[in-house]
Amino acid sequence: MINEFEPLLFTVTVCDGTKNFLSTTGNSEIQYNLMKTRYNNCDIVMGNLEITMMDHTRDFSFLESIKEVTGYILFAINEFSRLPLHHLRIIRGSTLYEDQYALAVMVNYQRDGEHGLQELGLTHLTEILRGGVKIIQNKYLSYAPQVNWLDISCSFTLHIVNNIRNFKVKNLICIYGTVLVSRQVFTSVDSLTVTKTVCAPQCSGRCFGRNPSECCHVECAGGCTGPKDTDCFACRNFNNSGSCVPQCPQTVIYNRLTYRMEPNPNAKYQYGSICVTQCPKIFVVDGSSCVSNCPSNKMEVEKNGVKTCEPCKGLCPKGISCRSNSSSLYRYLTALLLLTVSFSSFFFPSLPWHKLD
Repeated sequence: MINEFEPLLFTVTVCDGTKNFLSTTGNSEIQYNLMKTRYNNCDIVMGNLEITMMDHTRDFSFLESIKEVTGYILFAINEFSRLPLHHLRIIRGSTLYEDQYALAVMVNYQRDGEHGLQELGLTHLTEILRGGVKIIQNKYLSYAPQVNWLDISCSFTLHIVNNIRNFKVKNLICIYGTVLVSRQVFTSVDSLTVTKTVCAPQCSGRCFGRNPSECCHVECAGGCTGPKDTDCFACRNFNNSGSCVPQCPQTVIYNRLTYRMEPNPNAKYQYGSICVTQCPKIFVVDGSSCVSNCPSNKMEVEKNGVKTCEPCKGLCPKGISCRSNSSSLYRYLTALLLLTVSFSSFFFPSLPWHKLD
């Protein structure tokens, strides 16, 4: 499913990710067509990007538009040579593969042939907010060492083994001013282009130059082109019409003149990492957020065409969610009443119980 939002300064297309792990949907042709429909012209993948069991004849140019993945990325058991994720800036890692990895690239080569993954294509990836990297058993992969892994993060688990010529990252060192990657394949140590480890000490995050005045805004993720919150490559928290902010405009605000909380005419809802004026149709409004369904202590109510989560009135029966529809609740209460009547009739037959239809 694709949702397109048009805030004041930018247009972003959002698509749903998957959670199939290494399982497939139908045959290879069906799986490929489903992926193409899902991700074509997509900017942000809400969830996980999973590409598995694809042969070398497949064209994945439809992935080129993706700039952000909120979950993890899994590429496994494929035969094609390159992943065209040239515009991918950030992997958020809200969900992790094997509860540990934000990026997993595994066993991408043809067992009895010459085809396989040769380049990751992650030429603009500059931030992984949560989770590690696992790149194993890719027979023809030689591009992995060119990615600035330590500038992306110096604190994640990095597992890169059994790739081209037994490529293995032997030593990874974070040093102020540069990133050093010592490799078995190459005799020299390369200095990589970075946006974090070369920054002045005054910068709390990333930078666009070495000077103290060339720090990115604190809400930026992955780097920037200038100091403002509109110069970010990606947002650490939320994107509000092109500006990176710590939270979206809340639904109620404090009026200092009346000393009251009042509705905010400029309110927006949190949808992943985006601030939107209205939630997608399949989502429900819960406070200031778009959620897939209401929590157990709330029920779904539709007002003026908008589905919202409202607190339950009174206690819900044990084992029954408040968001269940009224007919389910009626059936539960009726069954409970019948059980009570049957129990009482058995032990107290002389009492005048009424028959229930």
